[in-house]
Amino acid sequence: MTNQAALEQRIAMLRAGGSYRAYLAARAAVFAMLDHQPDEARPSAYWTEEIAGFEYLFDASPLIIEKLRQHTYHITGLHDYEYRSHHNRSAEKFARRLADVRAVDANGVFVPESRALGGFGFSVDGKLINFDTLKFYEGLVVLDREGYLAPFRDGGARRTVVEIGSGWGGFAYQFKTLFPRTTYVLVDLPASLLFAATYLISLFPHARIKFVDGAPGSAVISDASSYDFIFVPHYAWRDLVVGTPDMAVNFASFQEMTTGQVDGYIAGLHRINCPVLYSMNRDHSPNNDELTTVRSIIKNYYRVAYDALAGAGHFPSENSRGGWKRRVKKLVSSRLRSADGGGARDYRHVIAKLSSRA
Repeated sequence: MTNQAALEQRIAMLRAGGSYRAYLAARAAVFAMLDHQPDEARPSAYWTEEIAGFEYLFDASPLIIEKLRQHTYHITGLHDYEYRSHHNRSAEKFARRLADVRAVDANGVFVPESRALGGFGFSVDGKLINFDTLKFYEGLVVLDREGYLAPFRDGGARRTVVEIGSGWGGFAYQFKTLFPRTTYVLVDLPASLLFAATYLISLFPHARIKFVDGAPGSAVISDASSYDFIFVPHYAWRDLVVGTPDMAVNFASFQEMTTGQVDGYIAGLHRINCPVLYSMNRDHSPNNDELTTVRSIIKNYYRVAYDALAGAGHFPSENSRGGWKRRVKKLVSSRLRSADGGGARDYRHVIAKLSSRA
């Protein structure tokens, strides 16, 4: 068999496979979302430029879908090149950070990067880890240590999580792996949902899926608890009805929005009585002059119950109750900080609880 014939045979096999069928279903749904997108909901100039960079994903070959995770750099800025074997000198740093977080993980909420669809990372104890893996793991540990994951593992009623700005679906993958009895609602730009839907449908082939196409009434989902994943275009957020979510999360996308957009999402969460909001964001991105601060907007609707600088080094040691405070104090003294212990450009874990004031 010639090389060309072998490649064509491989492409034919991939085209008939589950991941490519997931991609075709996701693409059709995203096109429907785009068809219903109102003019006033068009992405910002920044995101219009970013989306233009991955327009090729709307006509992707099976070979591209086979390595979809390696194309998510359009959303994350994270490249698989940085994790190839000739960069193994950096693996120890990731292993140390993983060990730091594991040391305070009482319930084993670590989920490694999947090897599916071109998953990448350094191998630590036979598990793939990368920056995204650790970022999401750290968020899970914070939520667990503060008691917010306990209801999801109690084996009782099915619960609902809403992720605003869900990106390529990485945190949704980790959360659903840990807590399969969860209805997970992903809200993002339609083009971003192309990544997330393809990825999650591929990795959870038996999941029950709902696409909100953005047509009038499509965001009212009376049977939301019967689905595993619900994909919602950003402009349909204001009309979304999925009952009362148990928790909402946001990883590093509030910081990219305008004040009005962040306020719209958080006001919406308040309106539907979502009791808990978790945010890992900078208070203010240096590249965004259309945002006040993330925490100030959150505080208009929610009471901040937990607020700490992000980074594995800021977790308390199990055998030293004062270790965390000492490390943070040292860090604060070594860098220019704002008066509340952290600059606007620092990533922070913020957990906020529903407030009665609007």
